[in-house]
Amino acid sequence: MMNTKLIIVFLLFISIALNAQGRRKNESSIHAEYGYMNSSDSLKKGGYMAKIGYMRVIGDKGFLGKAEGFYQDYKVNYIDGQVLPYKRYGLNVSAGYSYEGLYPVFLNGWFGAYGAYETANDGNTKDPRYNAEIPTNVKGFVYGLSGSAEAEIVLVRKLSLLVNYTQYYDLKSKFSKSNYAFFGGIRYYIN
Repeated sequence: MMNTKLIIVFLLFISIALNAQGRRKNESSIHAEYGYMNSSDSLKKGGYMAKIGYMRVIGDKGFLGKAEGFYQDYKVNYIDGQVLPYKRYGLNVSAGYSYEGLYPVFLNGWFGAYGAYETANDGNTKDPRYNAEIPTNVKGFVYGLSGSAEAEIVLVRKLSLLVNYTQYYDLKSKFSKSNYAFFGGIRYYIN
């Protein structure tokens, strides 16, 4: 009797695993992530970032594409040890590849570009210490490149847990040059 129950549970598990492995061609998902940006050369101390997005499986060879909106809030170094509040929100578009051989864990790699609107020093054109004019725009459009390494852990057929490291390379900002963040989040498959 015990062996029969064990065999039924084992067969049920194998059946679920075989039917749920991998992603389907043209499958779509939405995701939400929240992360912490560590301090670096341009950052005085860490800050926070949130992103929400849409991902699509492209074909059946492991290629992916995603678009996501993001919001960053942290502090940047300025001359003579001054620290300025910095906020940025924008859109990131990335192409990716997924290794699915470790199911229920997918290893995803991403490379993309972003455009964003930044605000430094809460939009004030004078620095807080000397009340001197900041010689560059404190508000404006910026752009850059991004790259991510992501582990996706399938919890149930349509829901996954995300753990992600993302590096940002700012090509236009005078306040923020290069920074990285660690994220955690969820992904829900729509179809």
